[in-house]
Order: sequence, then C-alpha cells, then structure tokens
Amino acid sequence: MSTSSLLLLFLVFTAGIGTCAFAGAVFEGTPKNLVSVGGVAVAAVTSTILMKQQRVRDFVASRPVLWFLFLFNAAVAAGCGFALDGVKGIAIAAVMGFISLGAGAGLLKSPKKKSAHA
Repeated sequence: MSTSSLLLLFLVFTAGIGTCAFAGAVFEGTPKNLVSVGGVAVAAVTSTILMKQQRVRDFVASRPVLWFLFLFNAAVAAGCGFALDGVKGIAIAAVMGFISLGAGAGLLKSPKKKSAHA
C-alpha cells in the first residue's frame, strides 16, 4: 500500500475518532448516538485495515511507542478513577488500565531476533 493510501486511511480513522468525541457538541439525543456509533464503525474498519500493514505494525510494536502507550494509558486510568464518578469512571479506568497492561506485556516480550537467512 502506498504512503498516500496509508495517510488517507489514517485521516479517515482520525475523522471517525473525532466524530465520536465531538458528536455531543453538535447533536443531541438519538442523532448524537447514531453519529457516535457511525464514528466508531469507521474507526474500527480503518484501524483494522491499517494494522494489516507491516509498517504500521512495526511502528506500534516499537519500544518507544509501547512505553508511551503503557505510561499514558496508566496515567489516564489513574486520573479517570479520581476525576469521574460512578460507573463511567470505573469503566474508563478499567479499559485504559487493560490497554496499559497490554502495552506493558508487549514491553516484556523479548525483541525478535533476525535470522541470518532473512
């Protein structure tokens, strides 16, 4: 896949995430929910396509990115536990903590050894 195609997919992914995040500022009620679900669907499809690309997988699996994901998501999980009340705070803290643990597990894996035949 060419660089311009990857860039376009990334922009569509970002638009889907933005739609989810800011639907409440524009819409109310059922339209807000429909726009949010549509944004989630767009982001899910484009992220699946993006993660099939070797360059993207190599980037996400790099140690600096894994450290960022681990620390950022752990900080957000801790912050949401204190900043948000009730079920929302607990749910967001749990999901972000789970993502942080996944990145931490990626850090614990030993780097792949390149074979002499590759």
